[in-house]
Amino acid sequence: MAATAAAPMGVGELSTVRFARRARRESPRTPGGEVTLQAPPEIPRVTPGNLLTKLLPVIMVVAMIGMVALMFSSGMARNPMSLLFPVMMMVSMLGMLAGGGRSGGARASEANEDRKDYLRYLDQIRSDVAATSGAQRAALEWSNPEPSQLWTLAGTVRMWERQITDSDYCHVRVGLGTQRLATRLVSPETGPVEDLEPVAAVSLRRFVRAHSVVKDLPTAVSLRGFAAMSIEGQRDSARALVRSMLMQLCTFHGPDTVQVAVVCGPDTEAEWEWVKWLPHVQHPESQDGAGTSRMVFGSYLEFESSLGETLSMRARFARNTPASAGVPHLVLVVDGGLLEGDTGLLSESGLDSVTVLDLCGFCPRLAAARGLRLVVGSDQIGAVSSAGVENFATPDAATTSLAQSFGRRIAPFRAASQNGVDATDDDRSLRTWSQMLGIGNVARFNPEHGWLPRQGRDRLRVPIGVGQDGNPVELDLKESAENGMGPHGLCIGATGSGKSEFLRTLVLGLIATHSPNALNLVLIDFKGGATFLGMECQFMHAKIPICARRSIPESQWTKQGKVWV
Repeated sequence: MAATAAAPMGVGELSTVRFARRARRESPRTPGGEVTLQAPPEIPRVTPGNLLTKLLPVIMVVAMIGMVALMFSSGMARNPMSLLFPVMMMVSMLGMLAGGGRSGGARASEANEDRKDYLRYLDQIRSDVAATSGAQRAALEWSNPEPSQLWTLAGTVRMWERQITDSDYCHVRVGLGTQRLATRLVSPETGPVEDLEPVAAVSLRRFVRAHSVVKDLPTAVSLRGFAAMSIEGQRDSARALVRSMLMQLCTFHGPDTVQVAVVCGPDTEAEWEWVKWLPHVQHPESQDGAGTSRMVFGSYLEFESSLGETLSMRARFARNTPASAGVPHLVLVVDGGLLEGDTGLLSESGLDSVTVLDLCGFCPRLAAARGLRLVVGSDQIGAVSSAGVENFATPDAATTSLAQSFGRRIAPFRAASQNGVDATDDDRSLRTWSQMLGIGNVARFNPEHGWLPRQGRDRLRVPIGVGQDGNPVELDLKESAENGMGPHGLCIGATGSGKSEFLRTLVLGLIATHSPNALNLVLIDFKGGATFLGMECQFMHAKIPICARRSIPESQWTKQGKVWV
């Protein structure tokens, strides 16, 4: 296999696009802090009464019986009024007994109300936890989107947004796993378990167990923390994971901060052919017949001979060393090829700003000493530790066709400079009307260049503004059969909203990019002619003067193209 792969067709120097990176957009905030949960209610305690209170009903019964016996023995029972006192004692005794029963019922009712209040409290906390987990998921998915979505970020303001000073520099997503809730749930201090209301206590235990973690969150690793990553297990799943990692790495890191090199053999060359499209694979110095060489090698010796001089100047690997300005992080993928030879550059100590993704057991000692060993299956990815393999996520997977599409999408772009951020949001010069039209200085407009015939996609297609992502918003007036937006449109807005400005922008854009032989304009203004004032005299495209409320004979139109405004 040759030391460098041929440049892909259509990605030569003449087809590149200088990408001006802007200041990084603020990502959704991840919640933080902690929530101390309330303790569950305790069972109402029964306060034992004193001995006299317990014996009082018995004493009253004995006294009542004795009094009745005395009354009958003395003959006082003949008087009905004499029976009133025993009856009063009996009623009093029954009242005391009933009062004791009511106190037990009150305690049960109080326990039920406490249980309801606590379950209602947990339900409210559950709503807060759901909002927190949703915000946590949104923040992580913003920073680590799915592999299938990465191609949509090519050319947007988010492409190559990470710099060496960012906390997530060289962080790549590896899958979806379970993580702790961003807002920590702190269990309350409670008394003995036997004193707690059982339903509330069990509900608290289940609540903490269920909501302290969030499932299926993007899980990332820092490549700067490892000199090598040995990716074992199912070979196809391992390759799919590495493809996904490279796609994310090349989406958020520019070729001036991250470089990618591949060592593979004839049997695995087809798996990595797509990397030739990546700007990050271009050799920093070497050229071949097709332009810049690609850092795709058939053996490790070829890799060392090509980059050895540059890498020999780097220090040994240190996990907590900050990234150095002007030193891109090199990711070396090893998947077969001739691996014999001097491996001094990648000894057991590793190199600064170099991470080896080993798919074939090339550097097991380096991965064991200063790296990470991963075992990848079809539905689980785990890390090897002294306790065995600990699964922590479901691995990401990117097919070769998805990687190929992503590579083609990102292939034309080149960093506009080597200084990180190339422009700020306040730099309007990069998104002015003339810049979007590609005509440069309006005062130096040359019709011979600006009115060159426009074919296919570019015909009747002009920018009308800038979107929130910093990219031009274009209007295509071609018919739907020609992949346009349709020849008819309606612009609605309140007075002062900018309808006239929009129409002037549209008309001037068409005039600047299409010759009068290809485009004619019919400008009609029912508000006195202020919108297009002067255009009928200054531009040859306006064959018919601005008019109001009058018919326009079709005989005055040319047959090349007509646009009514």
